[in-house]
Amino acid sequence: MNIVEAAVRILRVRAHSRYELEQKLLNQGYDELAVNQAVQYVTERGYLNDAALCDVLLDQYAQMNKYSLRETCLKLRRRGLPADLITAKLAERDGEFEYQAAFRLAARYFCAENGADMNKLIRRLAAKGFKTGTVRKVLERLRDMAP
Repeated sequence: MNIVEAAVRILRVRAHSRYELEQKLLNQGYDELAVNQAVQYVTERGYLNDAALCDVLLDQYAQMNKYSLRETCLKLRRRGLPADLITAKLAERDGEFEYQAAFRLAARYFCAENGADMNKLIRRLAAKGFKTGTVRKVLERLRDMAP
């Protein structure tokens, strides 16, 4: 099987970042020059698109509604997406993305603990990577909802 066929076969299973595809092909024993040519070939034909993958993953993470922006950024970096692309894509989205995720986690924790300790909740959200301002907004909303 030639390298382009191997690249297309890999991409047929699921979308990969440029970095992930390069690593998989290199691990299969192909030389670096051939890998670069194959990656360029599949990119030119639209089979490989880091920007589209980033959008899809951001939509998935937003639907899951449980990751802070920091955690989302780390997950995308682990997939091999470039930091500047991630920053640009996150800038296109509003701050509601992180707030909704933080509120969902806080509400779940608050209900499970039957009126949880607010300091514990703050530490839990901070440990998840949520910004201080986001945590503050969530706490204000929880206090407003309390009987």
